[in-house]
Amino acid sequence: MIDLSLNEAQTLAVRVARGAGFSWGLADEIGRAARLLAMHGEPWAEALLRLTELTDSLDPPSPERAARWRCGKADLSADAPLCPIRTAMFLIDAGVDLEGATLRLAKVGLPIWLRALLLTAEATRQHVVDYGTSETLLMVADVTISKTLSCTETHAARRAQVAADVLAALLPVAHRVYVPESERSRARGAGGGSVDDE
Repeated sequence: MIDLSLNEAQTLAVRVARGAGFSWGLADEIGRAARLLAMHGEPWAEALLRLTELTDSLDPPSPERAARWRCGKADLSADAPLCPIRTAMFLIDAGVDLEGATLRLAKVGLPIWLRALLLTAEATRQHVVDYGTSETLLMVADVTISKTLSCTETHAARRAQVAADVLAALLPVAHRVYVPESERSRARGAGGGSVDDE
C-alpha cells in the first residue's frame, strides 16, 4: 500500500476525473468526495478507478426521471445505470425535498460516489443513502435516500491508502490533463529561460 496525504488524494482524484472526461467543476466535486472517502477508510482509489472504467456507460438523470423525483413518484427503470456524479449534483442543485419521505433510485452505478457527494454538500449532509450491502458500493444497485435527524461521527483518517497497482492504473488517466511538452518548453525547462532575473 502507498500512503498519500489527503491533499494528494484529492488532487489526484480531480485530475483523474478530468482525464476521464468530467468537467472541471464535476472533477472538483469528485476530488472532495474522494478525500471524504479516504478520511473514512473507504476504497476511494478503487472507486475512482471503477468510475474511469464505467464513465461512458453511465447515464445522467433524464428529464422524465428528474420530474418524478421532484414529485416523490416511483422512479423509472432504464437500460443503462445512472451516473452517481450527475445524479448527486442534480439532487443537490435542484433541492429535492426529502422531509418525511424517501427517494428510491433505480439502478445507480457506483453508489459509493452518490453517498460521498451528498455528504460533502451542506444541503444534503443529513441524508442517508442505503444501497444494500457493502459489496454493491462499486457495482450497480437500487438506492434509497432518506433524511435523518442525526449523523454519527466517525474517526477521520489523516492519510489516504492506495494499492500500488490501482495507483499505477490511475496515473495514466490523470496524465491526460497535462499539456504535452514542446521543443520550446523542453529548451526553457521549468524556469524562466536562459536569463533568470528574480
